[in-house]
Amino acid sequence: MAYKKNNSSEKDAFLIHNSQYQAVRNFSNEDYGKLFHAICRYHIKEDIGDLDDKIQVAFEFFKVQFEYDREKWEKIRESRSASGKKGGRPKSKPKQTKANKANAFSEKQTEAKEAVNVNGNVNGNVNDNKKKASPSDAVITILEDLNKRTKSKKGFSPLAHSNQNLIKARMSEGFTVENFITVNEKKVKQWLHDPEMSKYLRPATLYGNKFDGYLNEVVCDLPATNSNSLNRNKFPSADERRIENNKKIFEESLVEVNNERNRKEEEGGDSGFFSQLHGELPESHN
Repeated sequence: MAYKKNNSSEKDAFLIHNSQYQAVRNFSNEDYGKLFHAICRYHIKEDIGDLDDKIQVAFEFFKVQFEYDREKWEKIRESRSASGKKGGRPKSKPKQTKANKANAFSEKQTEAKEAVNVNGNVNGNVNDNKKKASPSDAVITILEDLNKRTKSKKGFSPLAHSNQNLIKARMSEGFTVENFITVNEKKVKQWLHDPEMSKYLRPATLYGNKFDGYLNEVVCDLPATNSNSLNRNKFPSADERRIENNKKIFEESLVEVNNERNRKEEEGGDSGFFSQLHGELPESHN
């Protein structure tokens, strides 16, 4: 079904920043396709459905920036709408009369006096803007804790609006600074030495919609280590975990087949099918 824009107040485009590509540059073409479909459905207000954990994490990362861009666009649209209601651009000033020209010199003198206070006013406004943009103590504490645990050289900046917005969103839901510290501690212990998951130790993942789940999950208390060889053994890659799981399922299935084969033989039934599975077809079988 073709998408139809309902009214001019809807944003009909979205922007993907170059920096966002770094988070998903190792995705397969199939994963890229799933992520792009989810992003498009989100913007045309369709249900994105259930996504794989990997795709869901990436989508939440993009979603934070989309929401910030939308808020910025809404402010610009509202500002332009308000200006339009007032009649658009101000009308050009009427041409000066001779009387006005006679007063031009005195007006310039007044403007010169007023200019003396410009530096003071500008400095005051700049300081006010800096104060508004400054992160709260809670944001600084939370991100400093995360940077310290991940031993990040550059670290996640408390000045970044995306980081501030994520933390403010969760705190508006009732979560505390201590809750953020707990999530930092749990996920760093789980993911720091895991080559597949360590890249997700970032605010976009930790402080997104799964925050409550991360906070309340049970973490196995394993001793920390800095040995790369021990870490590789302790934290197998996703492919290694998948292979091990498939091996386990195969072995369990083989045991069930053997049990069923033995049961058939004990009952005196035809065990040809199970013998074929093992390459042991009886000679008397037709």
